[in-house]
Amino acid sequence: MIDNAGPRLMLHMDDVAQTNVVQLGSRVSYRYLFADDAIVALDDFEQWLDIEYNGEYRLRDVRDESQEVSDALNRAESFLLLGSLFAVLLAGVAIALTAKRYSERHYDYVAILKTFGCTSSQITFIYLIIQIALAGIAIMVGSVLGWLVHVGILQLLQSVITVALPAAGYQPYVIGASTAFICLLSFAIPPLLALRETPPLRVLRKDISQQKIGDSVPYFFGIGGAIFLVYWYSQDLILTSVLVGAIAGIAAVLSVVSYLLLRSTGSVGMKAGSAWKLAMTAARRRRKQNVLQVMVFSITIMSLLILTLLRTDLIDDWQAQLPENTPNHFMMNVSQNQVEGIKNFFAENGITGNAFYPLISARVNTVNGSIPDPKTDMGEEEGGSTLIEGAGETDSRYGEIRESLEGQAGAEQSDSEAEPDEGQQVGGRLSRRQVTWSSELPVDNRITAGQWWEEDSQPGYVSIEEEYAGWLDLELGDTIEFEINQQTISAEVSSFRSVRWDNMQPNFFIIFTPGTIDHLGATFISTALMEKEQKILLNDLIRLFPTVVVIEIDALIEQIQNIIAQVTSAIELISVLVLLCGALVLLSCVNATLDERFHENAILRTLGAGKKLILSSLLIEFALIGFIAGVVATLGAEASLYYLQEEIFEQEFSFHYWVWVAGPVLGMVIIAGLGVNSTRQVVTISPLNVLRRVV
Repeated sequence: MIDNAGPRLMLHMDDVAQTNVVQLGSRVSYRYLFADDAIVALDDFEQWLDIEYNGEYRLRDVRDESQEVSDALNRAESFLLLGSLFAVLLAGVAIALTAKRYSERHYDYVAILKTFGCTSSQITFIYLIIQIALAGIAIMVGSVLGWLVHVGILQLLQSVITVALPAAGYQPYVIGASTAFICLLSFAIPPLLALRETPPLRVLRKDISQQKIGDSVPYFFGIGGAIFLVYWYSQDLILTSVLVGAIAGIAAVLSVVSYLLLRSTGSVGMKAGSAWKLAMTAARRRRKQNVLQVMVFSITIMSLLILTLLRTDLIDDWQAQLPENTPNHFMMNVSQNQVEGIKNFFAENGITGNAFYPLISARVNTVNGSIPDPKTDMGEEEGGSTLIEGAGETDSRYGEIRESLEGQAGAEQSDSEAEPDEGQQVGGRLSRRQVTWSSELPVDNRITAGQWWEEDSQPGYVSIEEEYAGWLDLELGDTIEFEINQQTISAEVSSFRSVRWDNMQPNFFIIFTPGTIDHLGATFISTALMEKEQKILLNDLIRLFPTVVVIEIDALIEQIQNIIAQVTSAIELISVLVLLCGALVLLSCVNATLDERFHENAILRTLGAGKKLILSSLLIEFALIGFIAGVVATLGAEASLYYLQEEIFEQEFSFHYWVWVAGPVLGMVIIAGLGVNSTRQVVTISPLNVLRRVV
């Protein structure tokens, strides 16, 4: 039988005996429900249960009950984690750039303080107190904003979460405050420590800013802090290594490419009559600073492109998972002589039906003559239907675990099923699976190795789902012996398939060629789409075919659609926050060289350069930097998306052709717009005031 196929009734344990539903020969599985406000307690209970009963009992939550819901939640969780990582890293970069400019603007103030007798330790203490005070204010404001975002997300999910949730604990506030201080220590403190080494002589000579701290120290602090934050948030060493390695590799490529491109702009002189030559000269003269800007711009744009493309692909994938014509009725226990009659009934009444698949129970006995011995159980994660086999647990065994669990903090749902799931082993043998045969490749199945058979192919071949094949260590050409209805059937593996388990269609791990097991007897299953006005036809269908079991899954489809819609809204909210962080980074990076540009262009204006010439040269220079950053960011985004979609989100990678045009154009427009808007004051402020201003 297939678990979960029939209707459910929740009944008190003491009342079961009076119903007489459990008879001699009944198969009974026991489930025990637990709840706790603290997630940590649930995790501890799961570990205890696994150790105490050696994996005999399993914990299941909402992710295990529905493959579609599980995939949606897992992908949304991965996206939100990735979004939070990008937001923190971008905020750290913005802090580092702002702190660098802040320290440069305070060299003269520190020099004056030293002439009044302040020591380096006192100056360090002064600026440290200032930064801690600012961090405290930021923590309070951020906590309030975080709580508001939390409330906003709960409002978006209100239609999905129908139970009262426990109040948020102190952990999020501690994590937020800790993140703020880690960012302060990693990104803001190193540039400020250089202030303590400013000599008093700088009061008279602006070109002096001696620093005993090396230029590379802030980078080491920043990289170390970034690695720690990524690992702390993800708790995944592989993800941390890949993300940090990708950013480091992209930064290295960026530095070389941008340096060569900026160097190749030509060694033209300072000719004020040409905006292009003026811009190229400025870009080449500041190529070290511009290389850093290109790196920051590229990584920022790359992060935004990754999140935008991931969000788009996720939403498109979810919408494709449940299109408008998704079947809302599942039919099972259909005999072979009823298939044509049901097809005719659907055709006469305008009901959209789908293919009928035969269903038969089978067990893998041997592979190439040897009994398979997988080291682990597959469980239900891959998505098959659950096949029940074996004798049920005794009431005494259930009572034993029930007594043992009293007083323990529990899990959301403890599944003490006596009979193993598909993919588990029973007495040294593999449990049974529901198999089928078909001449056509099912919808959303893709051949990954070997080839699908032709319509007139000979019997005796089988196609295996790729993860199940890997679990059994199968290879193309292997011979598998099956036990079906007390008969032995052998078949050769002709292909491996990838299966999309969340498409609301019947899916199978094992598919035979027609003619291999047709004679062993099977029932059929299928799906159909019935509109609301066609629901009344169900009575006629059941009257004509009384043995057919029809299950309405409208409620499940509606629940999945609601979850996807609400999670999509939450993802869009996080995307907006990350975009704001990216905008802050871009603005901070442009402002980092603002003072130098003020002085440079003041000199140009003094030498006779016009406003139009200066603004044009600035536009060209920033557009060039933006173009280089956009090209490299697009390359990095596509490379990162390949790994993320294949390994993290378990999606098929799709090449985004349009982004190769949008990326460079976006970089040019954004960087040029921000750059010109931030530096346009150079043509409005008097050159004399600029040259007199203390920076």
